[in-house]
Amino acid sequence: MKDKQTEKILENVKQKIAISNFEKEERLDMKSTRKSMFKIGIAACCVIVSMTGIVFAKDIGNFVKNLFGKNTSDGVDIAVNEGYVANVNTEYQNAEGIEISVESLIMDDFNFAMNFDVKLSEGYNIDEFEKTQFTDLVITDENGNVVFNTKDNMTEGGYMGAYSMLATKKTDNEFTVSLSATGNTEAFPKSKHLIVKFTKLTTSQYVNEQRQDTVYEGDWTFEVDVPEEFYNRESVIYKVKNCSEEGIDINQVTAVVSNTAFKLSIPEISTDKVDYALLKADTVGSIYDRIALQKEYVETEAGKRFEISARSDGDGGYSVPEGENKIVNYHQTFNLTQYDATDEITVHMFTNKGEEITIVLEKSN
Repeated sequence: MKDKQTEKILENVKQKIAISNFEKEERLDMKSTRKSMFKIGIAACCVIVSMTGIVFAKDIGNFVKNLFGKNTSDGVDIAVNEGYVANVNTEYQNAEGIEISVESLIMDDFNFAMNFDVKLSEGYNIDEFEKTQFTDLVITDENGNVVFNTKDNMTEGGYMGAYSMLATKKTDNEFTVSLSATGNTEAFPKSKHLIVKFTKLTTSQYVNEQRQDTVYEGDWTFEVDVPEEFYNRESVIYKVKNCSEEGIDINQVTAVVSNTAFKLSIPEISTDKVDYALLKADTVGSIYDRIALQKEYVETEAGKRFEISARSDGDGGYSVPEGENKIVNYHQTFNLTQYDATDEITVHMFTNKGEEITIVLEKSN
């Protein structure tokens, strides 16, 4: 029997190496996307990056985590509980006996989520819609900005972050499709009006271990007015007050708290607190020895602790260049939101040598 500490370590490793809910064939399909999936390099290079993809529930009745599905973060949960959510309820658009409306959404700098309600007319078997995606979904705003688009419709300047879609059964002829998007390279635009459009609803089933897709075509278009609290939102910027590691240039650290998340970015960490030899793929030992930073969390002045946003589509990572004893391009998203943020925040990192690095940040605006 594993003790609780071992289970906690293993769970953290699972989060770090981005073990997803994708089935094997779906993993292979995702390798063609412009946003890389998970990579662990051979020799002395270890890379962890976000994934882009569709995540489906194998049991759509048991896997719902919150309003926008299991693959949104606890930070989104907090925001929803604080009332930071919009109930939209657009008119239903019908194509081939499939009626769809936009139910609700949430939007800030780091997270975008939207629920679609889907009703099936007689003759459809809802079990065949357990795995559903809108394969050519595009969401633009009043200024022509692409707020979101799926991998099948990605263009230069479009959405390049991670995303998931999850189908959740409501009745025998009605279900919700929850879109969750995060990890974009830039903050989501402060949009006042959204145009949501797609023409293909694709369902997937496996028959004799072979994937079979069915595509339903139509013209599902919706116009959504965005609440003022979304487009007039403000994020809180933090700067480093002190750091326990001299190998971190405190002037290069960026940290922002929004309504749904706390995002931290460090261009370079040069430290002897990491055992770089253990990062080699051919090293004998536990897999979590090959993760340089095995655990991170943030703590407020009030003593409240917030973990990383543990999403299977990923919203954190870093790389260790081959032959170099340093970490570069570290970025991580935590579940701390503006509702709990204090004037000071402490970031705690623990390395594969069991040593701690702390960064104390303070509000700068």
